[in-house]
Amino acid sequence: MLRRLALGLALAGSACATPPPPATTPTVTRTDEAIDLSGDWNDVDADAVAKALIEDCMTSDWAEAWQKAHGKKAVVRLYPVRNKTDGYIDYRYFTKQLEAALVRSQRVDVVSSLEEAEHTRQERQDQATHASDDSAKSQGNEAGSDFVLDGWILSQVDKAGGKEVRAFLTSLELVETETNKKVWVGQKRIKKLVASPGEGQE
Repeated sequence: MLRRLALGLALAGSACATPPPPATTPTVTRTDEAIDLSGDWNDVDADAVAKALIEDCMTSDWAEAWQKAHGKKAVVRLYPVRNKTDGYIDYRYFTKQLEAALVRSQRVDVVSSLEEAEHTRQERQDQATHASDDSAKSQGNEAGSDFVLDGWILSQVDKAGGKEVRAFLTSLELVETETNKKVWVGQKRIKKLVASPGEGQE
């Protein structure tokens, strides 16, 4: 009798026990697939832009024409790409890929961006105080750019009946520093159709 009573109390206690909290650890799956969750600009778009503009830039003869006219390789500096879309876009995701391709090609010399150059300038200032005379690097010896590479990311949106067309245009431009002449313009368009479930339906 006592054993059955104890068993009954144990079962009742287990039924009233608070269930364990749901797992909070996210599930992570590594993948190289093209994934578009929201229709916003993403890594797939940035990679497509980088691939197209690298191919365009590498097959254009602007670098060879400048070297033939001046007897030396051109020096290029990257400037920020102006994002004129409604969303956040880190342009460096694709401009850094283009910068790496330019360096690897050895067709031109690439100098640090203005943001990056501050680090080496601070280093030279620090060396002027703390480094030995024979190892300290002097100021005023940076390579000046012959070209600046900058550009735009633009977007156009059309909405109707729960559907939305999002078009992005990335335009990069190489401008000669001294003359303001554009020697190369590369562009890549991306267009997406986004359908929101449940919207626009009766």
